[in-house]
Amino acid sequence: MLELLKENWLSLILLLSGILALWYLCHTNREDRIRRIVLALVIQAEKQLGSGTGELKYAMVVERLYDVLPTVVRWFLSEKTLDRMIEEAVVYLKEYLAQGKNLLGYETEFKNEA
Repeated sequence: MLELLKENWLSLILLLSGILALWYLCHTNREDRIRRIVLALVIQAEKQLGSGTGELKYAMVVERLYDVLPTVVRWFLSEKTLDRMIEEAVVYLKEYLAQGKNLLGYETEFKNEA
C-alpha cells in the first residue's frame, strides 16, 4: 500500500486539489444561486399547496431541489445546509407576505430585486 502511494503521489495530490477546488466553487460561487433556487421552489410550493401544509411543502421543495441541482453540487450540499437555506427562504417569504403583498407576479418582482 505504501508503495502504491509513493508511486502515485502526484496523481493523489492532483485529485485532492481538484476535489478541494470543486468544493470551494460549490460553496462560494454557487451558494447565492442555490439560495435563489430554493426561494423560487418555496414560492412555488406555497402557491400550489397553500398554508397549513408545511411538511408537504418542505418535502416538495427538497425533492425538486435534488432534481434541479447537478449531482456534483448535491455531493457538497449537506442536509443541514439545505435545511438552513429552506428556513431562510420561508422566513423571507413570510416577511414579504406580512407586508400585505401577494405572490401574483412575484417572480418578475424578485428578478428586479436581484
